[in-house]
Amino acid sequence: MISEKSLSAILFLQRIIFSSAFAFLAAGEALHINAFTQNAIDIGLPFARVICVSVVIITFVCVFCILFGLFFRTASFAILLISLFSGFFFFAGDLNKVNTVGVLFALTILCGFLFCGAGKISWDYYLRRRKELNNKRITFR
Repeated sequence: MISEKSLSAILFLQRIIFSSAFAFLAAGEALHINAFTQNAIDIGLPFARVICVSVVIITFVCVFCILFGLFFRTASFAILLISLFSGFFFFAGDLNKVNTVGVLFALTILCGFLFCGAGKISWDYYLRRRKELNNKRITFR
């Protein structure tokens, strides 16, 4: 059986690796936002400019939330929705193994994130622990 300390370290390492991968993808989209938007327009995405810029911003915010473990499950769910959207919309009809497997790997890891949580090495754990300690200090006279 794996110890709780080891599990937290593994979850932390997994968050770092996953965040760096999605930050790399979001940086590529941000640096080539015109090509990314044009691709969405060519596919027929309505409100492509607004959606593409929003996706890049939301991805960056969620990546940093996942990295630091702040609002972890909410950020993981948002990235899950973005991955589902891009997987089904941008790769629709294109059953390229690389695209399909990449989306499925991202969905698998994100489902694991939603199930396991951020672990003890996270802001969510720190804030929850601090709140519990503050609630214990309340004394009635």
